Amino acid sequence: MKITLTLNIDKSKVVSMDLNKILVPIDGSKKSFEALDRALTLAGFTHGQVTGIHVIPHVVDGGSRTKAFDKQLQEDAKIILEKAEKHAGNKNVKFVSKTLRGSPGHVTLHTAKTGKFDHIVMSTTGSGTASKDMIGSVSNHVLQKSRIPVYLIK
Repeated sequence: MKITLTLNIDKSKVVSMDLNKILVPIDGSKKSFEALDRALTLAGFTHGQVTGIHVIPHVVDGGSRTKAFDKQLQEDAKIILEKAEKHAGNKNVKFVSKTLRGSPGHVTLHTAKTGKFDHIVMSTTGSGTASKDMIGSVSNHVLQKSRIPVYLIK
């Protein structure tokens, strides 16, 4: 079933948006959870689905330290996505979460394309070093390269 949200901006313009599948990159930062809240609210209007992804880097096979580092990345991802699932559990929206590997910007765009998402909702900055007045490198990359609407939450 396809549901469309129509917003009356003013009497002369009507904007229509499909909000059935929303992708939200979650890095564990407070801002990424604020973006998740916004996505859940939007999806609630249309009984849509929100997919939260947490992207961890590829780890080259190596010794015990490398394996321990990779295990820690996976455990951290599990904790972040469990928190996101708890967050979403309070809303009346279908929520799916996934841990993926690679570069966050590239993985977000690839997932949006292959998963046929309608929108991407993400924070302007995440756990990186960008200040609150800047846009982070991942957000900038996704915004510039995405073929679907991207909502940046400041």
